[in-house]
Amino acid sequence: MKTLLLPKLLAGALALLLTITIAGYLIFLRPVAQPFTADPARLFNHGSIGNESTRGLPYWIWRVLPQMFPQYLPGRQEGYGSLGLFWEAGEELPVGFSKKTIGVIPFVAANCAFCHQSTYRLRADEPSTLVVGGTGGAVDPQGFLRFLMRAGADPRFTGDNFIKEITAIYDMPLWEQLLYRFVLVPFTKSALIEQVRRNAWMDSRPDWGGGRIDPFNPVKFFNLKLADDGTIGNSDMMPLWNLAALKEGSGYALHWDGLSTSLEETALAGAIGDGLVSNAYADTKENLARIDDFIRLNQPPPSPFRTTLKAGDPFRVETAQVEAGRVVYRNQCAECHEPTGARYRTVIPAGEIGTDRHRIDMWTQQSADRYNHYEPGYDWKFKAFQKVNGYLANELTGLWLRGPYLHNGSVPNLRELLAPPQRRSSAFYRGYDLVDAKNGGFVSQGAEPERVGWRYETSTPGNGNSGHVYGVDLSDDEKENLLAYLKTL
Repeated sequence: MKTLLLPKLLAGALALLLTITIAGYLIFLRPVAQPFTADPARLFNHGSIGNESTRGLPYWIWRVLPQMFPQYLPGRQEGYGSLGLFWEAGEELPVGFSKKTIGVIPFVAANCAFCHQSTYRLRADEPSTLVVGGTGGAVDPQGFLRFLMRAGADPRFTGDNFIKEITAIYDMPLWEQLLYRFVLVPFTKSALIEQVRRNAWMDSRPDWGGGRIDPFNPVKFFNLKLADDGTIGNSDMMPLWNLAALKEGSGYALHWDGLSTSLEETALAGAIGDGLVSNAYADTKENLARIDDFIRLNQPPPSPFRTTLKAGDPFRVETAQVEAGRVVYRNQCAECHEPTGARYRTVIPAGEIGTDRHRIDMWTQQSADRYNHYEPGYDWKFKAFQKVNGYLANELTGLWLRGPYLHNGSVPNLRELLAPPQRRSSAFYRGYDLVDAKNGGFVSQGAEPERVGWRYETSTPGNGNSGHVYGVDLSDDEKENLLAYLKTL
């Protein structure tokens, strides 16, 4: 009798274990595909890049964090707006966040558009206009990281406090309350505290500041398991516009320092840096492929600088100046910045370009080798990472929206870019999105830029404004003509 009972007990235990395993997968692990959108811009702004299970926050925790811990947010706006993010009317999330259900719980995570978005205004009294795939503008990725880490370390980050805050705005079912109180809040707190350890390297470097990021040191130290080498990779976000020419196998360099020659690999590496892991890749391939297609064709808004505007309009440029400037551009700039130019999308040696070299020194041959052989046991098919010693000569599409200028955003406007480095501003304010009609770029001095932006000082390591002296010896008239033409790009 006992002999017969043992197999039954064993079978029952196995059935119970199987049931618990299946239930656990369905409740906590099963990814649910996002609703399909045919709009490529909306996919870019809110589509999943497969990082919700590793970097995502349970939706209701994400939703109430700014109300619970406003003192840890940067900037002077309320909520996630203080991070420089744009919130479109009618949307549930700001641009740059995706929402995807894992098991039965919706999670929110940052995606490509978190960094690649910007806004502009042509006049101070008008609302900001979103630019999809833009230069980052005022977006503050480091501010977001620090907000999460400081909130997670706060003793008020408890299940009881979250349930109180959530149920004040949402009639949460009891089962969901229990799941948040005893599982999701403690797990999230633990994960955020772990981020404090993981990102401790940031404390020994200058702050990134709004519109900037150090994108590859986190990858070096975490994904590639390299030792902290003290390097500084702070730089502006690159816009994702008009990249159709960057076909696979073209050999064109990408990133400020030319560290890859593949747009597909660049997009995939960006997703990995934001938390994509191999077991989520299959569910994300289609989204990433559609995002690649979108950024190849995505275009910035046309320049507001026109020869056809009425006299006195601040955005009017004179036809004669623009045509004369076009000639100067062909002679002085086209070799590097036009797709037909011999140096287009090549890397200009550091000794020639002369700009702040911290970003170059951040990326090493060892980093490239590790990434080309990333994650033994899973073939990501990386092969295009490389180490070079210089900075990229890229197209000038949407130049009027690319300010501040140079890879580290150290020159506030186009007029100063044509001046010798010693005559460029040593300090100015970034993050104000009013277009500078006179100088090209954005307004960077005055009470309002100081109020809403952050102070950029070129004496800070990584922020140097030297180099790129092309055109500084032109006559004053030639510079004015060239400036008039550059504003129209």
